[in-house]
Amino acid sequence: MHQHKIKEIINRTFDLKSFLNFLSMRMEKQKRLLYPFLLRFFISAFVIISTIWGIKYAWYSTTDLNIFNVSPSTFSFNTPSWVTDRFSNDIKHVSSLNEYYGMYENNLTQKISDAYGGIVLIKKVDSIKRIFPNKLNIKLVLRKPTAVVKSGRNAYLVDDDGILLPKEYYILPNEEYDSPYIQNNRPARLPLYGSEWNDKGVKAGIELIKFLRANNVHNIFKILAVDVSNVCKKRTTGKSDIILWTENNTQIRWGCSPLCNEPNELSDEEKLQNLLSIAKSEGTNLKRMDYVDVRWKKPLGKRWAKADGINEIKEDR
Repeated sequence: MHQHKIKEIINRTFDLKSFLNFLSMRMEKQKRLLYPFLLRFFISAFVIISTIWGIKYAWYSTTDLNIFNVSPSTFSFNTPSWVTDRFSNDIKHVSSLNEYYGMYENNLTQKISDAYGGIVLIKKVDSIKRIFPNKLNIKLVLRKPTAVVKSGRNAYLVDDDGILLPKEYYILPNEEYDSPYIQNNRPARLPLYGSEWNDKGVKAGIELIKFLRANNVHNIFKILAVDVSNVCKKRTTGKSDIILWTENNTQIRWGCSPLCNEPNELSDEEKLQNLLSIAKSEGTNLKRMDYVDVRWKKPLGKRWAKADGINEIKEDR
């Protein structure tokens, strides 16, 4: 019995030794197969990394050459017809621009946008086109004047947002934005260029001019000026907030601006319909009219009558 157990232990020891020998042989075989694979992998990786690094080094070395450096003085711009040549020249000499830029440097558009960020006339840099080897064509989105504001002998330019713009960079006269003009004899304090003019009259005039142009009213009735001197002022005399002046010196009493939140005020569309109804009998030049008043549901007006060479008001409508 005792001898049988000893024999069993010897057999188990022999089996374990055989298993370990088998395992060792398998591992040696795997090593022989794995080592060449790992060697090829590391060699391939080294070649690929070296190639990429070499290409990048060659690229940066090439693009860093002076031939690919562009100076702001060589910038070209797609400028609209309503800006002056002075703008096209001055925009190349902004102090915030670098002395030169690399044609292929990172974030080139953003860098130039940042440099032009404080320029009053520029809303944004829309795009940059690279022209080989060292030129840039830059497309800018510029602030365009919407109207001329006149006060006394002074004239100012404003855009859609009421931003005050420097006149020296815009071509005047220009029918796109100087007719009709805004007349304001009592404007609020003048802002700095590039800042919004905090004046309700100016803002009301801008919105009304946009409405008149959208409906071609300024051309049909030959409107020269939009007088906003009385906008949102205390109305103790019954004067119209806004008065349109035609080339025949006829007043069109337009009434209040929506900015004043006047109750029961007709809309601009309703006032336009009133004006058109008067034009059916008086003509669009309104040359016989001293004034027309479109503030009410039933429009009013007065004609001029000549007596002994003196203009007199003759009748109500």
